[in-house]
Amino acid sequence: MKQLVITLLAQDVDAVIKFLGRNGRMQLSRINASPDDAAERERTPPAKINEECPSYLTALEHLKKAACGIGVDLPSEPFAATEPPSDSDIRLSFAIADEVETLEQDEYEANLKRERLENAIAALSEFSGVGSPISSLKDLSFLNLRVGKVEPQKQEALKQNLGNRAVVIPLGEDGGDILAVSSKKGRFALDSELTKQDFSPVPLPEDTDTPDDTLRELRAELRETVVRLERIAAEKKSFAAKHGDSIRALYASSLMAKIMDEVKSRFTATSSAFQIKGWVEAPEAKPLARELSHLTEGRAAIRAFDPHEVARVATGEEKIPVALQHGKFAKTFQPLVLSYGAPLYGTIDPTPITAFFFALLFAIMFGDVGQGAVLFLLGLLFGSKRGSAKFPGMQAYAGPLKAIGPLSMVTGLLYGGVFANETLLEKPTAAVTAFLADTAFGRTLGIVETERLLNLMPDKDNIGKIFMFFGFTVAIGIILNSIGIILFVMNNIAMRRYDKALFSRNGIAGICFFWYAVSIGVRAIIQKSAFVFTSVDMICLIVPVFFIVSGPLIWNIITARRPLFPEGVFPFFMEGVVGILETLSGYISNTVSFLRVGAFALSHTILSFIIFTMAEKVSHAMLGGLWQTVIFLVGNVIIILLEAMIVAIQVVRLQYYEFFSKFFTETGAEFKPFRFKKAA
Repeated sequence: MKQLVITLLAQDVDAVIKFLGRNGRMQLSRINASPDDAAERERTPPAKINEECPSYLTALEHLKKAACGIGVDLPSEPFAATEPPSDSDIRLSFAIADEVETLEQDEYEANLKRERLENAIAALSEFSGVGSPISSLKDLSFLNLRVGKVEPQKQEALKQNLGNRAVVIPLGEDGGDILAVSSKKGRFALDSELTKQDFSPVPLPEDTDTPDDTLRELRAELRETVVRLERIAAEKKSFAAKHGDSIRALYASSLMAKIMDEVKSRFTATSSAFQIKGWVEAPEAKPLARELSHLTEGRAAIRAFDPHEVARVATGEEKIPVALQHGKFAKTFQPLVLSYGAPLYGTIDPTPITAFFFALLFAIMFGDVGQGAVLFLLGLLFGSKRGSAKFPGMQAYAGPLKAIGPLSMVTGLLYGGVFANETLLEKPTAAVTAFLADTAFGRTLGIVETERLLNLMPDKDNIGKIFMFFGFTVAIGIILNSIGIILFVMNNIAMRRYDKALFSRNGIAGICFFWYAVSIGVRAIIQKSAFVFTSVDMICLIVPVFFIVSGPLIWNIITARRPLFPEGVFPFFMEGVVGILETLSGYISNTVSFLRVGAFALSHTILSFIIFTMAEKVSHAMLGGLWQTVIFLVGNVIIILLEAMIVAIQVVRLQYYEFFSKFFTETGAEFKPFRFKKAA
C-alpha cells in the first residue's frame, strides 16, 4: 500500500473527485473534524441550516417524495455517466415534484371526500324508507337535530369528540354545512361540542329532501368521486411511465452532488486549494499519479508515502487498509472472513485456508449425492443473471454452494446415500470394496466387501470404524488448530512482536506443548495397554508451560526492561496459574470440539435412514407409492433446508472459535476504494 497526498487548486477539486469516484482505485483518508467545528455545528440554529442548505439537497427530498407518490424506484448510487446537476436540472426536479404534488393533493382531497360521503351514507341509511322531509324529523320525540355551519377543518375534531353519541352528516357543496343527529338524552353533549367548534345554526327549510332522496344524491356523488380517484391513479401511472427515467436520472445527479460535497468536507482546504489524502495499492500509485497530473494539466502536487512514513499510522490513529486478492474459489468465502474482521496489513490472509476447510467440514457433515447436487444447482441458479435478478439476496451464497455441493456429492458416494436412499449405490459400492479388499492397501485398512465404503450407521460390526471416523474428525481439528497457531507465530514475527511469537500459549511454546500432548495421545492409542507415561513426557509438557507462564518475565530480562514485575509479584503468580488453566482447557476444548463434525455426519446419516425406512414402511399400504413419494420429498426438503443451515452454522462456529481465535487477536481495515457506483 502507498498513501498519496494530492495538493490541488479549488478549481480542479470537482474534476478530481469525479475521476476518483469513477475510477475506484483510491481509498480516501478520513480527516477528523476538530472539537471546535463540532461545537459550532451544534450551536447553529436549525433555521440557519435550512436557509444555507444547497438546492440539490432540497431537490433530493422533493424527488424522493415524488417518486414515492407515483411508485418510481430510485437508485441507491449514481449511474456510471452521472454528472452533478445544473441549475436547469434543479428547476426541472422542482417542476416534476410540483406536478406530482398536485396529483397527490387532488388524490388526497378526493379520498377525503369519499370518506366523508361514505360516512354520511352510512349514517343516513339509518333513516332509509322515511317518507317525510328531513325537516320533519325534528318533531320526533326521540331525536335531536342540529343543522348549521362548522368550518371543514373542525368537523373531524367534532366527530372524534362526539364519538358514538351523535352522527354528523356533511351537507352542501362547500363542505361547511352539517346535519348533526343525536338522541334527546344526548342533546346536551351535542350542543356543548358544537359550541366548542363555533357552530352556526341555520333553520331547516320545509321542503328539505327525504332521507331516501338525499341518499340517492350522496351515492351518485360517491360514484363520481370514485371515478375521479381512478382517473387520478391512471394519471399517476402515466406520469411515472413518462417521467420515471428522468426522475431517476435527476435523483442520481443530485445524489452525486451530495456525495461530492461530503467527500470535500473530509479534506484539508483553504479558500483556493485542497489537500486529498488516500491509500492506493502500491502498483497503482505511479499510474494514478500520472493520470491525476494529466487531468489537472500539471497543477496538482502529488507525493507518495510508504505506510511506515505516515504519522497517523505510527501513532495508531489510522490503520493501513488491506486489499484481499483471491481466486474465484477463495473469493466466495471472503465475506465469511471479513464478517469476523479484516487481517492486519502485513499479516497472512487466512481466506484460502478458511475456504478449503469450510467446504471440507461441511461436506463431511452433509454427505449425500442427490442433496449435494441440489446445493450445486442452487449455486448455479443464484449465480446466473436471471437467478440473481429473481433472488437478489441469495447471490452471495452462489459461490459457497457451488463449492460445497460437489464435495457433498463425493462424501455422499462414501456414505452410500442418494436423496436419503441407501440402496441405489449398494451394487457399485460393493464392487469397489470387493476390489479394495484384495489389495495390500485394503488388507492393511481391514476393508471387506460391503455395500458402503464408509458405513456410519451404528452397528456391532462397524463400531470400531465409526470411532476411527471420529478420530479422523479430531485429526482435522488438530491440523486446523496447528495452522492457526502457525499463523499467529508468523504474523507476530512479521509485526516484530517476538515475545508473543515465542512465549504466548498460541506461540512457539504453545505449539510445542500442543504437539507433544497430541503425540502422547497417538502413542497411547497405538500402544494401548503397553503405553507408559514417562518422566520425559512430564518434562516435555512442563517446559513449554513454564515458558508460557514465565514469558513476560523472560522477555523483560532479555530486553533489560524494568521493573521485571510491572504489576507486582503476586499478580504475576496469579496470572501464571490462570495461564496454565487457560492453556490446558483451551487446547482440550478446541480439539474435542471437532467431535461435533463426526456427530453431525452421524446424525445426517441417521436422519436419512429414518426417512428411507418410513418411506419403505408405507410403500405397501393403500396409495403406498404416493405416500412414499411424499415422504421422500418432504424429508429431503427438511434435510436440505434445515440441516444444511445447521451444519453451515456449526462450520462457521468451528472457524470462528477454534481457528480465527488463535491468530485474529487484532483486526485490520479492509481496502474500500472510493467509487460512486459500487461494483456488482
